[in-house]
Amino acid sequence: MLVVLVYVKLFSAGFISWDDADVLLNNKAVHQFNVKAFFTNYYVGNYAPVTMMGFGVDWLLFHGNAAGHHAVSIVFHIVNGLLVYYLSNLVLKDKLKAILCTVIFCFHPLQVETVAWVAAKNNLMYSRFFLVGLIFYTKYLIEDLKKYYVWALSFFVISVLCKPSAICFPLCLVLLDYVVKEKLTIRLLLINKIPFAIISLILGLVTIYTRTEDKFINQNHAYAIHERIGYAGYAVLQYFYKFFIPVNLSVIYPYPQNKTLSISIGYAVIAVFIFAGYKLYKSKHKLVLFGLLFFIVNLLLVLQFLPFGEVLTADRYMYLPILGLSWAIAALIPLKEKQLNYISLSLLIILSSVTFLRTSVWKNSVGLYSDILKKYPHSFVALNSLGAEYMLTNNYDLSLRYLNAAINENTHYYKGYYNRGLLYAQTNRMQDALNDFNKAIALKQYSKAYVARANVYYILKDFPKAISDAKIVLQKDPDNIKANYVLATSYDDLNELDKALMYYNTVIKTTDDNPGYFLRRAILYGKKQQFNDCLNDLNICTILDENFAEAYYWKGVAKVNMNQNPCNDLKKAVDLGFRSAASSLKNYCH
Repeated sequence: MLVVLVYVKLFSAGFISWDDADVLLNNKAVHQFNVKAFFTNYYVGNYAPVTMMGFGVDWLLFHGNAAGHHAVSIVFHIVNGLLVYYLSNLVLKDKLKAILCTVIFCFHPLQVETVAWVAAKNNLMYSRFFLVGLIFYTKYLIEDLKKYYVWALSFFVISVLCKPSAICFPLCLVLLDYVVKEKLTIRLLLINKIPFAIISLILGLVTIYTRTEDKFINQNHAYAIHERIGYAGYAVLQYFYKFFIPVNLSVIYPYPQNKTLSISIGYAVIAVFIFAGYKLYKSKHKLVLFGLLFFIVNLLLVLQFLPFGEVLTADRYMYLPILGLSWAIAALIPLKEKQLNYISLSLLIILSSVTFLRTSVWKNSVGLYSDILKKYPHSFVALNSLGAEYMLTNNYDLSLRYLNAAINENTHYYKGYYNRGLLYAQTNRMQDALNDFNKAIALKQYSKAYVARANVYYILKDFPKAISDAKIVLQKDPDNIKANYVLATSYDDLNELDKALMYYNTVIKTTDDNPGYFLRRAILYGKKQQFNDCLNDLNICTILDENFAEAYYWKGVAKVNMNQNPCNDLKKAVDLGFRSAASSLKNYCH
């Protein structure tokens, strides 16, 4: 009940333009609950078929109702909190300390990003199965029953198919061996980890491939290995700081401006951590060392050793690692029952209050990106995103201001050029649009920029260049709707009707719910004198959109050619405001 109250503002929050559209709102596989597509494709750089099935179920229940999707995330967070309590009690063997860890996990402000961001539901889902797997493995260590080992392996497989971050699971098992068992053996530490390690290796390689293919491996931050190690230490310090002092939280934490200083601090942090780990190991503080190592192990994949994204740290990366720090703190507290109760209650009040306030910035995309810029006014990612949001509402002056600022902050930021190119195209500044798309392509070979440039070439009637750009996109993405549509309309205008029909067919096969696509193919059928096919497509148009005036007009035209009565359709077109139908209505219907 408290979690629901703390996150109650999310019920009036919408979706965010980052990833929500790709994984949910515009994802045809999710809308059709296409299980085959979930297991044979990857989305936003992740191979996560089980998570995509979860999104599919949510869509069946709620469609585009954001409140429903947020409600599911809140329920998942509550379930994860219960699992955290159960696992903490197994590990710490102290119910009051388990409650303390659960309070931190459920109400810490760092958790808001995972719970509030619909696209981050993969975090919630993989964590659920990850925690269940850890519980079963702990029970296996305690009771030595093989069925618990099998259950642990099964839930690990489900977890890693929710999100690749779960590949660190085998290392967590080694940590559980250390903290639960008095005597460690080679069989325990290595042999029984082999199935887990094989699965982790396979999914790790798959993830590198999918992230590379989706351009998430970021060469802008491909520093030398010694620099990446330093940045990793600096990131760990940032996570420590945000855990203990959760203020000025942001969806984006840019790389620090002073590179030398931050890398030096990072190495100092690593040295301190190694020294502290050695001292804890020698002093037999197993639970404290276990908690700290659990924290580090679950951060390993996001410490930018393999550079991806635009940020060094992110709140959502702390969703599970926060549990490790909670365990370490709980193990260090030598307090009695009454004192533990006071601490838990105090933390509950403080953390839930900050979390409740933090949820406000997730109301919509503009509010979220504006919040980033309050803390990091030079964040080119936030500037670009805010500019794109204002473009969606046709506020072109404000959009251009933010997009220009994004490009000024980072002249190599291809998405800034791409979005500004879209703005120029929408405001009929075609040459400026071409210049920006050219820059985006030169910087990144960005497929969306190729499609956008193809559209501009089509508008300028430069059909050979439009066709060339669209075909480049289809080499890697044969079902790309926009590229196929550019080819269809280009060949249509060139009167190469058979080629145009082939690409229209591909477009409609890929997405069969857009009446505009059926209209264009219907008109092409009309050119080919195939009026039965033409009328069939026009009927689909008016089924999909019963107020599609132009479709009614062309139905009338098709019926004239088929010697059928066109009057009802022509009158409907006129009634809906399609003026071109008036003369035909007058000529054919007295």
